Formats: sequence, C-alpha cells, structure tokens
Amino acid sequence: MKKILKNTLKFLIFITFASLPFLTVTQLIGMDTFLDSFENSEYYLCLQNDGFFASKINNKDHIIIQKSSHPDFNIKNGDSIIFWNNDGDINCNKLERINNVGSLKRYKSIEDKDEEQLPIYENQIIGRVINTVENNIWFSISLKIWDISIQNLNFNSFLTND
Repeated sequence: MKKILKNTLKFLIFITFASLPFLTVTQLIGMDTFLDSFENSEYYLCLQNDGFFASKINNKDHIIIQKSSHPDFNIKNGDSIIFWNNDGDINCNKLERINNVGSLKRYKSIEDKDEEQLPIYENQIIGRVINTVENNIWFSISLKIWDISIQNLNFNSFLTND
C-alpha cells in the first residue's frame, strides 16, 4: 500500500511539474490563443527580439506573433503589428487609424505623424503582436517548450499518419 501511495505521489508531482510551463504560457497568451496554437500551429511564431525592434519593444523580450495568414486574423486600432515598410525593412508599430477605401484597407501607425508617409497595406503585414514577454529563464523555458510542442504535438499530427 505504501508503494502504491509513493508511486501515486511521484506521478502527481511529475504531472504538476510537466504542466507548469503550459500553465505559464496560458497565462501569458490566453486560453483561446493557447488552444488555437495547437490546432493551427503554422500561424504562430515566438521570436526573441535581440534588439531588432529596440525602440518599440524592450530589448531581449520574446515576441509572440499571430501571422496574417491565420483564418481569424483581425487587426483593430491600438494593435501592434509587424510589417514590411516601403524600404523593405521589417518594422513594428502600434496602429492608430484604419481607413477603408472600397475593399482596400490602409493602416496608419502611431509613429506616422508625418502625413506624407505612405500608409501600410494588408499585403505588407506579417502579423499581429499577441504579447511581449520579458526575457527571464522561466519564461524562456516555458515558451521554448510551448513552441516545440505546437510544432510536434499539434492536433493535425494525431489525425495524419506520416
């Protein structure tokens, strides 16, 4: 009886520690996005900033992105987006205004105070920033486990036999 109790306790401790990274990621990105990331793994990215967007996002933060190719992709005023600017560089800005001209949408970012600057079009948008996460060891491990899991343990892999 003691051996069964000991093994059960070990199993419960293992399950608790195994689920902690997923609970952390759920808290960081939300339950809906977490569940959707397993079903639609190809539409989510987790990038480490490394100073690329130093003025917009804190240096060394992790950036969680929903790609613009996601079936439910939607941008609202105040969202941060990553896009190709007109010079071919990748940029990250918060949206201030969305203009519709027929079926064509044009976006203006908060940084675009100069009216002569060209607007951002839908085909320039790479994705929407879901969250930025500070770079500490626990968040880095949790995000890495989540990223590996959505790429290797997604819902579609259970249905297909490759």
